[in-house]
Amino acid sequence: MKERCVLAVLVHARGEPVSVETLMDRIWDGKPPRTALDTLHSYLSRLRRRLRRAVGDLVQVERPSPGLYQLRVDPEDIDLLRFQRLRTDAGSATACGQKDLAVGLLRTAESLWRGEPLAEFSSAWAMSTRTRLIEEYRRVREERIRVELELGHHADLIGELHELTSQNPLAQKLIRFLMLALHRSGRPDEALALYRTTRQRLRDSQGIEPGPDLRELHQRILKQDRTLVEIQSDTALPPNNLPRTTRDFTGRTSELRILLAEPASPDSTITPLPLTVVHGMPGIGKTALAIRAAHGLLMSYPDGQFYVNLHAYSSQTSYDPAEALGVLLQAAGLSGDLPDSLDERAAKWRQWTARRRVLVILDNARDAAQVIPLLPGAPTCRVIVTCRNRLAGLDGASSLFLDVLSEAEAVALFTRIAGPARLSVDAAALGRVVAACACHPLAIQLLASRFRHRDSWDLYHLLDRLTQAADPLDEFDDAVASAFRFSYTELSGPAQQLFRFLALHSGPDITLHAAIALTGLKGVQLRKNLEELLDSHMLDEPIRDRYRFHDLTRAFAFQICSQTEPESARRQAVDRLLRYYLTAAHRADQLAHPHRRTLPLGSERESSYAPQFGNADESTVWLALERANLLAAARTSAAEAPRFAALFPHVLAMSLKLWGTWSIAAELYDAAMPALRIEGDKAALARTLVERAEVLAQRKHQEARSCTTEALALFQALNDPSGCADALLQSGRAHLAGGYGDMALSALDQALDLYQTVGDRLGEGECLNVQGAALHYAGRYKEAAHKVRAMLSIHEELQDESGQVRALNNMGELYYRQGRYEDARGYYERSLSLAQRCGGRQELAILDTNLGAVYQATGQTVRALACLQRALDSHRAGSDSLGEANVLISMGTAYAETGRKREALLHFSMAEEVARSIDNSYERQRALIGVANIQRESGQLGSALTVFRQALHVAQDAGFPLGSAQALAGLAQTALSSNNLEMARHYGEQAITVYRNLEADAEAEGVQSLLAGQGLTGS
Repeated sequence: MKERCVLAVLVHARGEPVSVETLMDRIWDGKPPRTALDTLHSYLSRLRRRLRRAVGDLVQVERPSPGLYQLRVDPEDIDLLRFQRLRTDAGSATACGQKDLAVGLLRTAESLWRGEPLAEFSSAWAMSTRTRLIEEYRRVREERIRVELELGHHADLIGELHELTSQNPLAQKLIRFLMLALHRSGRPDEALALYRTTRQRLRDSQGIEPGPDLRELHQRILKQDRTLVEIQSDTALPPNNLPRTTRDFTGRTSELRILLAEPASPDSTITPLPLTVVHGMPGIGKTALAIRAAHGLLMSYPDGQFYVNLHAYSSQTSYDPAEALGVLLQAAGLSGDLPDSLDERAAKWRQWTARRRVLVILDNARDAAQVIPLLPGAPTCRVIVTCRNRLAGLDGASSLFLDVLSEAEAVALFTRIAGPARLSVDAAALGRVVAACACHPLAIQLLASRFRHRDSWDLYHLLDRLTQAADPLDEFDDAVASAFRFSYTELSGPAQQLFRFLALHSGPDITLHAAIALTGLKGVQLRKNLEELLDSHMLDEPIRDRYRFHDLTRAFAFQICSQTEPESARRQAVDRLLRYYLTAAHRADQLAHPHRRTLPLGSERESSYAPQFGNADESTVWLALERANLLAAARTSAAEAPRFAALFPHVLAMSLKLWGTWSIAAELYDAAMPALRIEGDKAALARTLVERAEVLAQRKHQEARSCTTEALALFQALNDPSGCADALLQSGRAHLAGGYGDMALSALDQALDLYQTVGDRLGEGECLNVQGAALHYAGRYKEAAHKVRAMLSIHEELQDESGQVRALNNMGELYYRQGRYEDARGYYERSLSLAQRCGGRQELAILDTNLGAVYQATGQTVRALACLQRALDSHRAGSDSLGEANVLISMGTAYAETGRKREALLHFSMAEEVARSIDNSYERQRALIGVANIQRESGQLGSALTVFRQALHVAQDAGFPLGSAQALAGLAQTALSSNNLEMARHYGEQAITVYRNLEADAEAEGVQSLLAGQGLTGS
């Protein structure tokens, strides 16, 4: 980590020397240890070795003088410097009226952005640098949007602007851009609605009105100002048909320097036209170099940039000079009647270029005779020709021979494409791999791309394939569709049929058992055909008996299957596969979750090919390994096969919860419901409604309550008390999520009675869990603790580790609320130990959130934020909005307690937005309290009062007394800050009363002391 920080500091110095003192200050955040100097020298030494192994001499850490260190590297290899150069060039292009060029440069600059900069560092320097870089990126994006609006691209920008404003709903400049784009697209009603929404948001969250620019635009739209829809037309922009440059371009520093150098002034002894021939063997990178140089020469040749592929060495017919001149003249805008003869076209081209500064790239030329008629005559122009020979007949041309890459450049290219993570183990092996490719750029590019998608390979395996292959080119030429077709025709008939059927599998890989089910073949014959596909490189076996296509191979196979196999055969194969996955998952689920009540599949859905499992561990492992394939099969059934879609979400219900795939679960249940209604199986429908309610409870609690109401009626008609208990349990959960605590407790009491009546201990434990949460929200902490202890006892009795994870976590939360942080951490860590063995993504994320809160409460902010960020990433990946809101509040609290008010306000605001989107009153109220506290501490007393009152109303409506007390206490504090003593007394006395009713004596005493300090008394 420290070495990476050293490199980051040197990179951000932009080629300037950095003093030892600065390095130590930034690495240790202003508090270097006594051994810092020696440790720094060790870091620098190791950094030099790592860089040398990775990229050779392309990057060097030098010591220009004692006490100074400097990074020597080509600026074009540093994204930061390229970003800034592109931004500067875009500004120049805009100033010259070349707005299309400016947009292209700004888009290129944006494409260099890869995640949050310096995210792994938390020092003051890293934070300030990160803030500055994020601001620069934001300004580049806004500048590009502004220029595109000026060019009239408003319709194309609406989608992007909607995305940006959803991420930053209070960014007034972006809101203004979106309003303008909507208005220009003939959608003024949407623009005005957006203004109203933004104005309300600003009032609610910030207590302010929109800025003058936004208000002015609003008024102009209301007045139907015609000038808003007028696009100012610029003078004609210079022609430019250059292809894009590749991001994987590596090395060629000296060659680029030659091409980018200013040509010598013409005199009587030097060719008037600057003309360079880049020549070398096929695939050596001539075109990539020429295009890279052309983009670097844009500002030197402002009157036009032209590219023509002469197709001398390609599958297409080579251009004759007259055809190429036609292309150039049309690109220059001379698209009228062109002269017929070659000489007349050449003369017209020379005439057009005579008084202009244009750049011409003539790619893939055959010989001098093809090139000479295409050359401008003016010395103000520039021509770069690429060819496989030297073009000795081209008089006056300078020659630039392009050889293979150096070993260091070849290693850097392979690393850039394949990714450094898998290549850092053995630099020597990587050197031998690129040497086996003869350091040829195209060969390395193809091989590195292939290696990147072979997770089971290492460098030694790759080296063995290269050295042992009869023809090494076979390892590079697998991206051409014709090669697939050739290989396919060489297969035997049975192998061809297997190849076609495998394309019907929508998952990422397929096991031998699943392939048998898909094809209906016997194991021996199938293995023989698979071996044939493996031998012909039409299929991979990354893990023994698990096979997968590459994307291009899959696309080719599916195309052949669609063309060859009748629809009935394809449908039968897919049905066999879906039956296999449904049956196997059902069997695995029954062993992994033996206490769960499951529905029978029915003989029409069962598969004779599905495996039997020996025990719960084997079942759990199979479900984990087949996760992606099961989800793919379930989604296929949802789209194509209703009879399987009806039961897939039920069979996978427990797994879907463990995996945290809430959005996919909702999608599968949405497909199951109509299928079950058509089938008329009331028991299955009722069970699925209950499971769907559990999925929806936290995000769409009204819809979840509707599901439980229907399920309860169905179970009552079926005289199924267990089912009734399940429906009431989920009803209680949904009511609690919606803020209806009393109704939740009523439903849960009924559910608990039924569970106890039927002797369902697992259901009783689940019911106690939700009751504990409801009582906790209601401030009835002793009762909540009693419920949680009873829940833990039941799950220990049943040896249900998953239930113990939740119970231990809940006990930790209760202790945390009492300020007993060490006790809370003990329970959280016990829960985490179990969750790491049997839990899913959601449980682990919740525990990260709770441990982060404990670390923050005990002054360990860095550890706290690391836990919280991990939890946030997990909740977002699983589309768990409730968990996301909870962790955002915890992060806001951590930032607030360390004085980082701006970041705290951002996280509280995001949490409030997320909680409002799922209509969760509890989390929304907590977020509002956080926002109001930051506003109060920042002196925005009017806004703080407004938000505290809003939080109070939400808490009172939801029956959340602790939240009410916190809002009342906040109002009292804000009133004191405003010197409104009467208001402070009014709210403070109410807060004290509520806290004492909740037996929260410490909080009550805190408010009492606050009032007493101002000479007030509280009851």
